[in-house]
Amino acid sequence: MTQDTSTALPTNPFGFKIQTILVPLDFSPASLGALDYAVWLAKQFRAAIHLVHVYPPYEASSVPGAAHLLLQSAEAIERLNEELTGIHRKHVPTFCPENCHIRGGRSYEEIVRVAREIGADLIVLSTRGHSGLKHLLLGSTAERVVRNAPCPVLVARKRKQRLKATREAFAIRAILVPTDFSQCSLAGTEYAAFLAKKLNATLRLFHAIYPYTNYVFVDRAGVRLSGLAEAVEETARQEMDTLKHMDFLRGLRVETEILPGPAVDEICAAASQSDIDLIVTSTHGHTGLKHALIGSVAEHVVRYAERPVLVVPSRQAES
Repeated sequence: MTQDTSTALPTNPFGFKIQTILVPLDFSPASLGALDYAVWLAKQFRAAIHLVHVYPPYEASSVPGAAHLLLQSAEAIERLNEELTGIHRKHVPTFCPENCHIRGGRSYEEIVRVAREIGADLIVLSTRGHSGLKHLLLGSTAERVVRNAPCPVLVARKRKQRLKATREAFAIRAILVPTDFSQCSLAGTEYAAFLAKKLNATLRLFHAIYPYTNYVFVDRAGVRLSGLAEAVEETARQEMDTLKHMDFLRGLRVETEILPGPAVDEICAAASQSDIDLIVTSTHGHTGLKHALIGSVAEHVVRYAERPVLVVPSRQAES
């Protein structure tokens, strides 16, 4: 592991901003925990918070003689609006009724739609919610939001009390940044640098080499390529050294680590270290067949990591 501290870099060299944060709520403890995280971030960046609740679509309008069901639906929506505004008033220092959104439909679609409408810079959500008859906000919804969102998405986890001596509910002191040295992963590294500069955090650049370095490689002619694993590792070290010295990382505390193993397993294991507060990774910003490799890795990290994960769409994303 190495460390680099150099001259200061500009406050925000990439034009990133966090001025509008969207928080989906299903009124579960997990989603309220995500709101607390969003409130902390909003204070750091002086951002506005919007809340959105998505209820299941009602089919009453297509049922003959179902006017009473429509009335019940309207009353239910009004109660939801009152509950949502009440939570906003309680948790968010500056209460704005117009920042509360009630939508009907599929959860991830409406969350993404509201994010586009309000020009959200960040979505903060949870991966656990109600079950049974109540509205679901489970892992699948979080993963679909990550896949389709027009902005970075922070998937919150239940925070662990690590520093008994501090009264600060949240703190981001160390950020793990997985990289495969592609342009796509560079988007996540740049965003992590933006956060680290604002929050005075340390960046830990991490690369997992796969296949394992103890594999035996054989070419099509059957020739043993015993030195290939060592060459792959050396190339990774050169790539990491180049990344570590890029201009946008100047002035930041940067550590590097390279380990053999499957990317998702190694990222989650590295993040489980007690000093990691946040993982920042990226996706290609594609869906369907183009949504592969690093995008898949990001989604699996969202699913399995014990720490909060912030996923950044690559700037090569298609509109």
